[in-house]
Amino acid sequence: MNLRAAVMLAVVAPFACTAAAKADCDRPILKNQTHDVETIQRLERAWSTAFGTGDTEYEACLLTPDFLEIRGDGKINRLEDELALAGKHKGETPAASSSPPSPVHMHGDVAVAYGVSSSAKMVDGKPYKRYYADYYVWKDGAWHVFFAQQTSFPVPAEAKTAWK
Repeated sequence: MNLRAAVMLAVVAPFACTAAAKADCDRPILKNQTHDVETIQRLERAWSTAFGTGDTEYEACLLTPDFLEIRGDGKINRLEDELALAGKHKGETPAASSSPPSPVHMHGDVAVAYGVSSSAKMVDGKPYKRYYADYYVWKDGAWHVFFAQQTSFPVPAEAKTAWK
């Protein structure tokens, strides 16, 4: 391969991958969205399922290209990081969630779905849960996630959340 061909491949490949990842955005779950809390809650549940099963195509449709996340461990993830994490779950069957729908705070064309994780993770032998907030923007008749944040905290014996 000559230098010119290598440069062309380096320029075209990322766009080809993005197009492939966005190939299946015509899914029923993404159709007929409305500007309401119930739609955000439906998309949140579908996002959790998509992450747990490695459905990166769904995530690529739901998340904006400039998606950012501050993880509970302080790391910053971008869209490609989120897709790589989800991809590790390809073919898995996540446990059915019994969590209630996420509360949603709407302000114009922006909505935030938030809550506390339903299960604890062990960190240094101690149980930790996390608060999460997923920020959506309404654009061109659909909701898209542009930012997410997780905050980890140790679980005290009588743990309660501020909004339950």
